[in-house]
Amino acid sequence: MSWTEERAKALEDIKKLEPGDRLGLYASLIRMNSALFESVRGWDSWLRNPTFIDTFTESELKEIYAQFKDFCVRFLEEDVKWTGKKEKTAPAMKSPKAERSEAERRYA
Repeated sequence: MSWTEERAKALEDIKKLEPGDRLGLYASLIRMNSALFESVRGWDSWLRNPTFIDTFTESELKEIYAQFKDFCVRFLEEDVKWTGKKEKTAPAMKSPKAERSEAERRYA
């Protein structure tokens, strides 16, 4: 199966998601996040390849840029919104490093 076929299948699977309860919502969020992660990882690999620029015309790159920018802004707005909400309601967690004494940190 090609990369495009895999992504198309993931897209169709996500379109069919209809979680019925809190656990289903959670599992569906994990599935969607994984699909996004795989896609972003693929684009990252592609964009880091210098021959990528030869794959598209300037007009196509402008279209990709505009669509990605729109998606990126919308995604990051949601990230800031929900992460900020969680940060305000979640108790502060100390990292294991913060709990060690200064002497322990120097030799760790």
